[in-house]
Amino acid sequence: MAQEFEITGMHCGGCVNRVAKALRTLDADVAVTLEPPRATFSAEAQISLDSVNAALAKIGDYRASEFA
Repeated sequence: MAQEFEITGMHCGGCVNRVAKALRTLDADVAVTLEPPRATFSAEAQISLDSVNAALAKIGDYRASEFA
């Protein structure tokens, strides 16, 4: 089953591209969307919230959270 994280701080297509590039270091098949602001990792990947936020911290004011 794919993992999904909500991403805050994205406002445009450029943000989506930056976030996707950063998260591809964790999973080459990650999908990032602006509406809704979400990153979806492939079913094969087991990605922790901490690792997602560490990758995002390197590129700007983006933050991931798990869906409630």
